[in-house]
Amino acid sequence: MQAYSLDLRQRVVRAYEQGQASIAAIAERFGVGPTFVKKMLRQHKETGDLAEHPHGGGRPASLSPKQRRLLQQKVRREQDISLSELQAYLQETAQVEVHVSTISRTLKTLDLPRKKKD
Repeated sequence: MQAYSLDLRQRVVRAYEQGQASIAAIAERFGVGPTFVKKMLRQHKETGDLAEHPHGGGRPASLSPKQRRLLQQKVRREQDISLSELQAYLQETAQVEVHVSTISRTLKTLDLPRKKKD
């Protein structure tokens, strides 16, 4: 999801500071949620800045690019392979233990077919 523009953030805070309406009314007027309005007011009060914060980064990928390539090559060679067989293959060839749901999500991001049953 794209962050709201700095201009919108400033207009939301300005509207509240000018006493134009309640938080709920300002949220509705600008097409944002009341939580966003509260967050902008708190951020403005604490830092004086309304710029977006950088992304926190999230959790690192469970599979390295090399392991993803192994998975991709195996699925292209054996399109009817099951997720549990892929799990065993990764354990055997790359010495990595991952859950079948991780394999399923990886196949989806690689735009590869996923067999749902063993």
